[in-house]
Amino acid sequence: MKKILSVLLALVLALGLCVTASAEGTASAFAQDAYATVLTASDFQRYDNSAYERFDNILNLAKSDGMPEPDSLLIGGDYTMFLYDNAVPGIAKIRGAYLDAYPGVDPASAVFCQGNHDNAKKELTETGFYNMGAYCLYVINEDDFPWKQSKHTPDGVQALAKDVERCLDGMIAGGDHRPVIVLTHVPLHHTYRNSYGDNMYAAYLFDVLNEKGKALDIVFAFGHNHSGGYDDYIGGAVNFMQPGDTIRIPMTDKTGENCYTEQTLHFTYTNCGYVGFSDNAVSDTSTDTLTMGVLQLTPDTLHFIKYSEQGVYRVYDVRRVHGDSTVTEPEYPAMVDNCFCHSEKPIVKALWNVYAFFCKILSVNRYCVCGAHHF
Repeated sequence: MKKILSVLLALVLALGLCVTASAEGTASAFAQDAYATVLTASDFQRYDNSAYERFDNILNLAKSDGMPEPDSLLIGGDYTMFLYDNAVPGIAKIRGAYLDAYPGVDPASAVFCQGNHDNAKKELTETGFYNMGAYCLYVINEDDFPWKQSKHTPDGVQALAKDVERCLDGMIAGGDHRPVIVLTHVPLHHTYRNSYGDNMYAAYLFDVLNEKGKALDIVFAFGHNHSGGYDDYIGGAVNFMQPGDTIRIPMTDKTGENCYTEQTLHFTYTNCGYVGFSDNAVSDTSTDTLTMGVLQLTPDTLHFIKYSEQGVYRVYDVRRVHGDSTVTEPEYPAMVDNCFCHSEKPIVKALWNVYAFFCKILSVNRYCVCGAHHF
């Protein structure tokens, strides 16, 4: 009997050690020297509430594992199942789960980007550049970087790229070393969606980000694709690429299976984390795991965690360009003369809104002299 009890005691101790090691291993996934934590997720569209329940489960699991209170929540679109449906109910569920898990966070720290399934509503964050304190954010709604780009002229994406370049140049000129997150729905890499014309003009935006990524820590966070055979080389449903990796960017003048150029990345490229579904697992390098993304900013690295309902799924560290955690907010160069869309004068803002409204009704692309564009 004593021998049996000894064996049982040894098993209990062994199991206890295993549980402790597992718990410590999970908790250690979070950076101890992080000064900001940002959550990302996208693509909630389902016929039921399962995606919202999954997000809530992952969020609370990460919290129980020791995730600190987030500084912001960035959602990459598609809150509805049907094209151009009302995004408000889905946004309310996501915001509710976020505030329930972390009651102390600022509700305004939740940012909601438009996906191709979402009708534009005031609850969606407008396309543009935002000062988020520890980092800077450029939100790009699907209206401004659309899917099925082959059905548009390149003017809109070119103007968008020009405005992104203006903002990033302002940071570089001002010595602002904060990381920059570009939150959007449609990705940059070559895909077979819409017969390879889904993001036909992505190169215009990619070229700007890739050049500025030599001087800034840039993270491009997207949704939309749900993985596929073309995504295997970047990880299937858990997409992640970092500076030095090779990515396939669509050609701007033709579409097709082989109409891409191979480019070396100078920024981090990752999906927000598909929460609703993934439709592919065609090879050993692909995965259909559904995740939420966690990005922690440390003085020396961008620390990425992909979190699933089972816990930590992947961890990546990207060394920062400057390794400078100082939060600086220098004065940016003055806007272009006669810049209407960025003006704070009430009469100018009113005139711009009227002009934009009629352009929208008439389906005419509208621009500002600074290059800012809205479809």
